[in-house]
Amino acid sequence: PSGRPHGGRPSTRIVAKVLLSGALSQYTGGVDIVEIDAPRVQELIAALAARFPALVDQIGHFAVAVDGVVYHDAPYHRLERDSEVCFVPRVAGG
Repeated sequence: PSGRPHGGRPSTRIVAKVLLSGALSQYTGGVDIVEIDAPRVQELIAALAARFPALVDQIGHFAVAVDGVVYHDAPYHRLERDSEVCFVPRVAGG
């Protein structure tokens, strides 16, 4: 297998695994793991919002962790193939 669909160009899909906590899965009908094809966090969030409209008002209250690193402002953070994305409560500094 060449990793190329139907013998064509190599696949450029970036499929991230999104883990949704109980606080968010209540807005997804109980779905807690979703795979999303998105090159950056911004597109991943847009795809989640399209699939689960009830998440739109909730997701902004969370920071984004990509492969274990927490980002408080991550819309343009690039995702890699098989990235793992979690939404974690924001921590206020003081």
